[in-house]
Amino acid sequence: MQFTLNNQLLGKTLAIWLLLMALTLYLAVSSRAVEVDRDQLEWLASASWITLLLVLANTLPRGIWSISFIFFASLGIFHAGLIFTNSLGAITDEDILYHIGFWFYRDETTLAIELVNLAILGFALGTLLTSKASLPDYKTRGGSFNQRVYHFGGLLLIASMLGFFALASFTGVLGSYGAYLDLLSKVPLLGVIYAYLYFFIGLGLVMVSATYRKGFTPLYFVLFGVWALIAFRLGLRGEVMFPLMVSGAMFGRRNLTLSVPVIMLLLVVFLTVTTIVKNARISGDYTDIPTFNPLNAVAEMGASLRPVQEVIKWQAEGDTLLYGGSYWAPFERQIALIVPGMARVPATSDPRLLNVVVAERAGPIGFSPVAEAYANFGKGGVVFIMLLLGALMGKLDNIPPSTRKDIVIGAALLPVFIMIRNSFTHVPVQVILGVVISLAVIFLASGKGDRH
Repeated sequence: MQFTLNNQLLGKTLAIWLLLMALTLYLAVSSRAVEVDRDQLEWLASASWITLLLVLANTLPRGIWSISFIFFASLGIFHAGLIFTNSLGAITDEDILYHIGFWFYRDETTLAIELVNLAILGFALGTLLTSKASLPDYKTRGGSFNQRVYHFGGLLLIASMLGFFALASFTGVLGSYGAYLDLLSKVPLLGVIYAYLYFFIGLGLVMVSATYRKGFTPLYFVLFGVWALIAFRLGLRGEVMFPLMVSGAMFGRRNLTLSVPVIMLLLVVFLTVTTIVKNARISGDYTDIPTFNPLNAVAEMGASLRPVQEVIKWQAEGDTLLYGGSYWAPFERQIALIVPGMARVPATSDPRLLNVVVAERAGPIGFSPVAEAYANFGKGGVVFIMLLLGALMGKLDNIPPSTRKDIVIGAALLPVFIMIRNSFTHVPVQVILGVVISLAVIFLASGKGDRH
């Protein structure tokens, strides 16, 4: 045991040292002390992402089932996926090539690629600095507490999905993603309602995932699967993917995991389906699918690089750094609701709400934690914010698993995972809401003698 632990510590120390060397090299590249051309930069960023995936998978105690790894992999595919596939020359979808042609080869995107690489290096370093070399095994416990929370989460899941179908049917958006986007552009309030329906669906899935035990009915997972197929066909990929990522982390904390070959098979199937959905989600027409190349899905999801490029372009056009403004704004706006006389700028006029700003300037392209960090603090801020985020994920991984802790951790993680494709604006409120609901459910479900 001692020999194994020493090997783990040695491996972690080596990984941190290599990361520091890589970060130093990349800072030299980004400061132009070392000259590289655009193709070399894409190869460097791609190699960095893949290498760090392997490092974290083999260094973190729970490997690919660590919260840190799952978040890192999700962050990477949405920010480095396009860089990776383009460096390989693997994009075969003409529609993707056409659309990225308007922004991907601009000078701002070259800086965006540098920022993404700094972000993933910073995140990985933060995780490795805080994660422990070994963690206690999860001990399965019985009791009716798990079952009570499991069914409450299932009821929340069902109610939220029914709410989604009722609203989607009433507003007539089940036909295509184009109709859905058109509706939200005309009635922004519906976007808020839909966002909270997705949040409660995710929260219900987290609860059933954190409390599931052998012998429990799998009905809730089946129902989520049915909803996910319909939502995915409509084009709501992030709304399906991020709750599933958090659900996987909850199962990983209890060592209820799948084998690597099964994961790879599911990943290929998922990427292939994503490619099909991408080609038809706007029109709703699934009769003509030009390609089944799974890497096209990686490229399309990786277009979250564009919000980073947009923020760089805004600053080149005269925007100034926010210096933490977008991180403070959600708190200030909520405080203004309860403090008499405190001014509250309308959301459409508040330049700190980057989800609103990006929608007005670039359309419904989502957002990015990398873009947000740069908009607030510049290049150094990207490294610092992502280092803090990685450290937070490492600390969460260190918390010994238990039903109560996992429910609260999962509820708090859900908005943070959603932030991978969005701004920070909704994170504080949704984290507080999720934690409060979770604690209330835990309190109501607890009985005498329940200690889990």
